[in-house]
Amino acid sequence: MAQLFDDGAHQGADEPARPNPSAAGDDAIRLATVVSAIALLHSSAPDSLIPEILERIGQACGVSRVQLYEYKRQPAGAIVAALRYAWRAVGVAAPMQKIGAEVSEGRDSGRPASLSAKGETVALLTRDATEPLRGFLTQMGVKSVLTTPVLVGGERWGEIDFEDCVYERAWSGIEIDALDLLAEMIGAAIGRARDLQEASDVNWIVEHSPVVLYRISATPPYPLVYISRSVSRYGYDARDLVASPGRYLELFHPDDLAVAIADINGIVAGRISEARREWRLRSADGRYVWFEDRTHGRIGTDGKIQEIEGLLVDISDRKSAEAKIKEISSVDPVTGLPNRKAFMAELERAFAAARRGGPAFAIHYIDLDRFKDINDVFGHSKGDDLLKAVADRLRRLRRGNTDVIARSGGDEFVVLQSDISEPSGAGALAARLLKAIAEPFNIGIEVHTTASIGIAVFTPEVTGTEEMIKQADLALYRAKDLGRNQFHFHSEALDDATIERVMLGGDLARALDRDELRLDYQPLVEVATGRIVGLEALARWDHPRLGPIGPSRFIPIAESNGTIHRLGRWVVDAVCHQISDWRAAGLKPPPISFNVSAGQLKGTVDFDRHLAERLKHWSVGPKAIEIELTETVLMETTQHHREIIARLYSLGVPIAIDDFGTGYSSLSYLRTYRVDHIKVAQEFIKDIKPGSGDIAIVRAAISLGRELGIPVIAEGVETEFQLDLVRQAGGQLVQGFYFSPPVPAARAAELLRQGTLSPEVAAGPSS
Repeated sequence: MAQLFDDGAHQGADEPARPNPSAAGDDAIRLATVVSAIALLHSSAPDSLIPEILERIGQACGVSRVQLYEYKRQPAGAIVAALRYAWRAVGVAAPMQKIGAEVSEGRDSGRPASLSAKGETVALLTRDATEPLRGFLTQMGVKSVLTTPVLVGGERWGEIDFEDCVYERAWSGIEIDALDLLAEMIGAAIGRARDLQEASDVNWIVEHSPVVLYRISATPPYPLVYISRSVSRYGYDARDLVASPGRYLELFHPDDLAVAIADINGIVAGRISEARREWRLRSADGRYVWFEDRTHGRIGTDGKIQEIEGLLVDISDRKSAEAKIKEISSVDPVTGLPNRKAFMAELERAFAAARRGGPAFAIHYIDLDRFKDINDVFGHSKGDDLLKAVADRLRRLRRGNTDVIARSGGDEFVVLQSDISEPSGAGALAARLLKAIAEPFNIGIEVHTTASIGIAVFTPEVTGTEEMIKQADLALYRAKDLGRNQFHFHSEALDDATIERVMLGGDLARALDRDELRLDYQPLVEVATGRIVGLEALARWDHPRLGPIGPSRFIPIAESNGTIHRLGRWVVDAVCHQISDWRAAGLKPPPISFNVSAGQLKGTVDFDRHLAERLKHWSVGPKAIEIELTETVLMETTQHHREIIARLYSLGVPIAIDDFGTGYSSLSYLRTYRVDHIKVAQEFIKDIKPGSGDIAIVRAAISLGRELGIPVIAEGVETEFQLDLVRQAGGQLVQGFYFSPPVPAARAAELLRQGTLSPEVAAGPSS
């Protein structure tokens, strides 16, 4: 089909234009893509997953139809694209079941069987297509189409299409990347499933499958006694390898050999019965290929291990896909620069090296001046073009591969300048950066901007990377205050805020002795009935001089000065005490949740032991409470953390994921930990609107929770409009000011006696 149209994306003057995609929309597409890719990577039966994946991606991208066609050759030789799977939005007509020589209802569409004749991703507006394709697309109500081939084993197996029946649409880079990655994942999954099906024939496995079977003797030096002929795929003759029985050990990657020999020794000695590992083995052309090796011992008639049998499965495609997923999670989609997460990883490495006596470095925080004005006047598309142009200029100033340039978000960039001997070197680079950015940019129109830069230089006194980030941030704001288009170094004069934090830290320790802390409670409400099904306990500090201070201000202070352990113990005791008091008053309080920070899981006194002791002291069962851990805490747990969480499970304490959707990098913790609730981050509810990326993320989270059997809570619901959209997305549990703000214990008791909430109830007294 590529020869029937050009593959540029166009916007029709007389057709409705699709709204510009938001950053949140891009995040929703990335989340849907990553969740789908992970599911496909770990599935040997993609047929059961693909319909759901098409729906997830289609909803995230806001398209009308997503369909997967398989190419099939007819007896007469014609190729027909047969519909395998499809998803369509509500109110959109179903796609054709067959396209090519035969179509549904006997009509010949004239559409070629291959939408991507050149094997490339193609974007098309219906009005730009030539006949008979234009007629077919018009008949199906299609205004814009994006299509890419699905390859299985290097051959074109079929195609996957995005169709928009509402707008003439210029497809964004992230939508194209999502479709390309989806096609690659589906092709790999179909190929893997096909290989497994064919492997049911034992003879085929041995002689023709990509699986390599082998046996080695259990007698040192463990010679190779058999290997299947399928090893020829990697350039080796099976007979040659058996004739040189020790040669196979030379094929292991040097980093893998010791573990492989240890597994063999372990099986022979009876310490382990089998092993399942991933290795790199060298092919005949010198490449290292990733394999999954499944090995076990074969016992002889004398009861001893006689041979070790193994099965090697080529997992190169999976490793490549995992690398692509990692790249997606670490690259800014607009500029192609590393994102903040990737930058922080580089910063940690540089900081650790400097701590060990390595070279010093500097951080440059760069903020484009008046970027919002450019966005507002010329539109977000031109704003993105400017960000790309700025990124290109910054790249040109980079010194080889030693400096790291990243986009940290919005109109902010950050540079890690490595190997500086004195601060003046950082000042010289900052001056060059300012000069480069001040030059006019031609992005179809000429625009002018400047930048403000804050610089923090590593010194031995700096305690960590977060402190350096804060120093650079303070310096940046100072540069902007002084008039913009300049740079400013961090200095002691900018540390007044830090001094205040130290003073508050001392006050916080005394606050625990002076009974200045209290707990407020916010109801968790069942959408369908208004029934209160839970409460979240939220700490408040009534400072005698500064007035009420929220947890977002004093929790970081508590973590930094070590007060967090004492504060955490106070919260646990206060919650258990309150449950006991309410029960004594004849109430039956629902489970009360409270947040546990990463700092509380550290230290010499284990959090779980204190929790168990207070539950016993107040005669409160473990199901009466729920521990909330943020997504970031779960993704960054150490072995010590994991042991504590495991002991919490053994106590029977439920665990909820708080701020879900803000991590993105991995969902592996959902497999590692048993989770009782998922709480969608407030930031996705705050600005929620129909068709937005936020509602797509909420819908994806609710769908993911439904698949895993985990109830999902939407936090931050403040309006009826937000509640309706959450309800439409399938949400059943909400928390937010729409029903009730956090209230003191006495008011919470009144609400519990009522049992149900409505907006009118929430407006009642809260003293």
